[in-house]
Amino acid sequence: MTSCKAFWVISFIAYQAFFAKINGAKSHVPALYVFGDSGLDAGNNNNLKTLAKANIAPYGIDFNNKSTGRYTNGKTFADLIAIKLGLPFSPPYLGVSESERHLVTAGVNYASGACGILNDTKFGECLSLDKQIEYFTSTVTKDLPKHFESKDKLKHHLSKSIYLVVIGSNDYSLNYFQHENMEPEQFADYLLGQLAYKIKTIYDLGARKFVVGTANQLGCSPSQFCNETINQKVKPSSDKLPILIQNLNKQLSGSSFVYVDSFNFFNRIRNAPKKYGFTNITKPCYQEGVSLCANRKKYYFWDKHGHTTEAAIKIYAKECFGGSKLCFPMNIKKLAHSSLRDSHRE
Repeated sequence: MTSCKAFWVISFIAYQAFFAKINGAKSHVPALYVFGDSGLDAGNNNNLKTLAKANIAPYGIDFNNKSTGRYTNGKTFADLIAIKLGLPFSPPYLGVSESERHLVTAGVNYASGACGILNDTKFGECLSLDKQIEYFTSTVTKDLPKHFESKDKLKHHLSKSIYLVVIGSNDYSLNYFQHENMEPEQFADYLLGQLAYKIKTIYDLGARKFVVGTANQLGCSPSQFCNETINQKVKPSSDKLPILIQNLNKQLSGSSFVYVDSFNFFNRIRNAPKKYGFTNITKPCYQEGVSLCANRKKYYFWDKHGHTTEAAIKIYAKECFGGSKLCFPMNIKKLAHSSLRDSHRE
């Protein structure tokens, strides 16, 4: 196991160095740092004691036919955004050895499946958002300083990089829906308040450009399509996210925020699936122990847990990066090239 991990690290470092050499001048930003759950996990859970893993076939069948720990058949949203930014994939933090982490300078992925914003949201061992930020703190204070010659260069790197924070679904499915001890509006306020506090911690470490998303329509899944009672309980977190982002923009000097409105964007796909290339948006392509669909590009859902296919993820990534119907108040491409607000006050 150790030799395999060492080989992976060497391969990734070589890949990143090669990528930087041929594409460095074309990249929009220095790095992409990723925080989230199974929607963005690139293999962190492979290294944890949990049943929530995706390191077996056919997961990754369209990712060079390798089950890396991504909860889909191919690339994740973070992978696709990295490509569009001209960056290599952000490697899973736990997949890189401690001695090699300082060599990874184009971003790190801290996302962990079956975890959430709240520390008591979990299934098995996972990296809560607090834990992910703890690892990011280590990246900023221990690893990156070994690469950058000065504090100013490190500060520039962090301020120009993009921070993708998409998390919150498990706080409903593994937490709120288990006991529902408060009203949906009240829980949304509490959840987003916790998210804001944690985002401020990332900001204090030098981050300035954020892309933030929360839960999608959890009532629409392969097990139930669609349970509007569940959707209405989740909806407040989606409705209140723009207000949160607006407040953070005002409070955090020099910051720029984009929020991902996946909850409402999904209605476009739900109401006109064929327009987006889907013939099936209710059943999973991969039915564990039963079958695998013939054409993965025609299915919205990948597995019974509600994870989506690469075909679906590509729609979200394309729209959020260059479109105007999913990410607000600007898309990621514009965020990448935006100047830092009020930087003179920092």
